[in-house]
Amino acid sequence: MSVEEPPGEQYSSSVGVDENGDVVYHHSGGVQMFAQEPQFIRMEDGRVVQMIEHESGQEVQYEEVPDIQVREEAKKVVLGPPVKWKKVVNSSGPSPRPRHGHRAVAIKDLMIVFGGGNEGIVDELHVYNTTTKQWFVPSVRGEVPSGCAAYGIVCSGTHIYMFGGMVEYGRYTNDLYELQASRWEWRKLRPRPPRSGGSGPCPRLGHSFSLASNQICYLFGGLANQSSDPKQNSPVYLDDLFTIDIRGPVGSLQWEQPVTYGPHPPPRESHSAIVFEANNGRQLIIYGGMNGCRLNDLWILHLDTLTWDNPMTGGITPLPRSLHTANLIGHRMYIYGGWVPMVDDGNDVEVKEWKCTNDLSCLNLDTLIWESTSHIFDVENLPRARAGHCSVVINSRIYIWSGRDGYRKAWNNQVCCKDMWYLETAVPATPSRVQLVRASVAGLEVHCFLFSLRLNVQF
Repeated sequence: MSVEEPPGEQYSSSVGVDENGDVVYHHSGGVQMFAQEPQFIRMEDGRVVQMIEHESGQEVQYEEVPDIQVREEAKKVVLGPPVKWKKVVNSSGPSPRPRHGHRAVAIKDLMIVFGGGNEGIVDELHVYNTTTKQWFVPSVRGEVPSGCAAYGIVCSGTHIYMFGGMVEYGRYTNDLYELQASRWEWRKLRPRPPRSGGSGPCPRLGHSFSLASNQICYLFGGLANQSSDPKQNSPVYLDDLFTIDIRGPVGSLQWEQPVTYGPHPPPRESHSAIVFEANNGRQLIIYGGMNGCRLNDLWILHLDTLTWDNPMTGGITPLPRSLHTANLIGHRMYIYGGWVPMVDDGNDVEVKEWKCTNDLSCLNLDTLIWESTSHIFDVENLPRARAGHCSVVINSRIYIWSGRDGYRKAWNNQVCCKDMWYLETAVPATPSRVQLVRASVAGLEVHCFLFSLRLNVQF
């Protein structure tokens, strides 16, 4: 289950300057900003408003700006790579019920989905084979976790790790589970507290949980309940950082709370996080989230030095958002969907309404420039606006499934999307040396190509 409220429809545009110096707008669904500082939004009626600086937790305010200022900002637009949305049709098998607050990871061609819900939180595990377009439900065993939503999840090989989340309204968990997908076997892990003292991370939801290539997981932020009574929910936003090294034997797992340097990101939940590794080292990149108001700030933790950085970005900055997804392909981070502000008419307005969006933003991590993608899309062939959905990267594609569209139905349940889409970001890559051969309710089978010999490996 996702944490936040409000919803509705969305309008959006990006802006550029043509060869005659005229401002050109490209519409795509989901209001978008024009630059990081100051931040501009083009309204559907043609007005342009600028976000006024505000303190964390306060409502955002906007004021109208002159068109000449917009023209200068339009010159900052950088066009991104060609990408294309495509709806997945004709899937077979026992498909899961639509939901929000679920999470997913990818193993080769498989998208593995757990938890979330709408009319109650579920403990279901579903797997979608993107090659055969088939859903199946594995026969799980072991210490199966209870239903959970808004948790953190990472995948290393065929090992999936899940931390925290909401098990019922007002009641959160700090349990850590491992799923061995080769046998579909769950196991509850019991890591030791940090050597520096104190306890491990408190129960929470809406945090990020990210895995680096050195097999260290980074847990950041989230939302906790200060009350011991779930019915007396007293929420507190978190800004703590924990790590756990998953390389060793299960009995040696231990939480650590490292000392970091530099300016620290404000507390938040329902943000996104990815790990980007390049020649200049490993980086944990935090974007957006919620701490009383939606955020669109970007923070980088340089993992080799544990130093935080809040860099300036160029191009069209996305609107503040939470419950979105972020995926890394190459050196680009793709941000999709989430809750964004709906600005009312008037020169000075307070943002009290929020809606789901279906806009897509792309940050070039080499240049830290937001690249425009809206000029590419056929507006008739886009996913519905949504938040609290799941997404995974499989080869050059980003798959998204379900999520809520912002509307309510009876008994306060959400209207959830049933559809699956993928974003094609490049020509499909050549097959890797390790290929998925068969996925079943019992386990996974792969082929390994080594020195021109094919080995048939059954886990």
